Amino acid sequence: MRYIIVIFVTLLMLSSCEKEESIIHDLNISPDEISKIELRADHKTLVPNGVSKMGFHTFVYAKRNVMSYGRDEETDEFYGKEIEEEFLVPDDQIPAGYVKVYDQNGNVLEDGYYATTSDVPGTVLQFYAKGGNMESNRLEITIRELPEEDYEEIVIPVVFHVLVPPATAAPAYDLSVEFLEEQLQRVSDAFNRKITTDPNAGNAKVVFKLATYDQNGLKMQEPGKNIENISASDFTNMGTSSNKTKPYLSYILTKWKRLIWDPNKYLNIWLAKFTSSTSATGTSTSYQMWPPMVMHPDYDLASIPGLDLEHKESFTLDDVEDCREVGFMVNLAALYTPTAVQGSNEFSLATPMAEYFGILQTRCDMYEYLNEDGDSDYCPDTYSFDYGFYPSVFKANNLDGQPENDPTRPLEYFTSFNVMDMYSYKNSLSIDQVKRLRMVLQQCPSRWAYKSDWAFTGGN
Repeated sequence: MRYIIVIFVTLLMLSSCEKEESIIHDLNISPDEISKIELRADHKTLVPNGVSKMGFHTFVYAKRNVMSYGRDEETDEFYGKEIEEEFLVPDDQIPAGYVKVYDQNGNVLEDGYYATTSDVPGTVLQFYAKGGNMESNRLEITIRELPEEDYEEIVIPVVFHVLVPPATAAPAYDLSVEFLEEQLQRVSDAFNRKITTDPNAGNAKVVFKLATYDQNGLKMQEPGKNIENISASDFTNMGTSSNKTKPYLSYILTKWKRLIWDPNKYLNIWLAKFTSSTSATGTSTSYQMWPPMVMHPDYDLASIPGLDLEHKESFTLDDVEDCREVGFMVNLAALYTPTAVQGSNEFSLATPMAEYFGILQTRCDMYEYLNEDGDSDYCPDTYSFDYGFYPSVFKANNLDGQPENDPTRPLEYFTSFNVMDMYSYKNSLSIDQVKRLRMVLQQCPSRWAYKSDWAFTGGN
């Protein structure tokens, strides 16, 4: 009986081999087994400011004769045959220092990075990798114009409204001021090119700080932190569903005197543990926000494309019909444990913050919203990416779904630094995104909290 079971399991495993399958167990290689060296870069363009860096990444392939198993389509018989297989070699299996990256003049790049302050904008540079006598493909990198970054630094006051359920209904929680400060510092650093090597990173000169005075002009006991203890009856009325997203939004609007502070003085962020489910993008489970919806009449509505805007000279508490017009709600679970809600797409507060100021998603499924230039977020220096490359910071852009798609066009590889990319370092905004953000700050009245120092002085 035991032998019958073994035979049955073996046949079951073989029957699942619809196509040829081969497995390489030993990946140790010698230089003469290398069949190809591929070079990829972080981006296609580089800002010549000496701070931004272009990183180059080598991918080494080798060939081996291996056994391949499959089923003959005509005879339906199983077979095993020896074939030549090309495979990606793990970095730790390549002799140290064997593959180096060079510029067009044959100079070795230290650590595979290139930065410049002397190259003229418009210059096209070439780079390649080499190991032994084998060279990689050559990549062309264009030096772009230095952006205008003579913005005046602005400070945006932030208040976190922490919505705490009753202890009898759910575990209570608290957040330290130090933790909230760390979150805002990380956002400021990302917006201001402080923690990135992104070759196209911009400096928004926007700083986020915890408010020190409340809406009544009184000094806050804990800066930037407004605790809302939800009563047992209110929590019960919100329903028993594990997803309380809409009930929380309704609750905030009902308690607006306590929970929606003057948008001309504060950026409101509401923290609540409203779901524990997981989604790839995280937008429905990690945060709830709306982009800007009003623009001052002095400006053309079309000047910031991709937003559904209307003209309005000001935006006050009396104009608020939904709390998301003047702030956004963040899932506490995502803030505390960034991978808990979105899985491998680690959450960053910088993402909803950027969206709140009018920066759009870079996801490839946004292709249906392409503008005439074929750009999903109206920022030419950002990539949209193929979902197949989602769980890695090294991605490729995919033109599927775009007009006049050429299936023979090779993929363009890049590195995800951007706060709007899925699975990314999330430590930068691009130059074009910064330009867009500064336009929103100037033109959209619901984003004018930085114009008042009330939150830091307690007076006008």
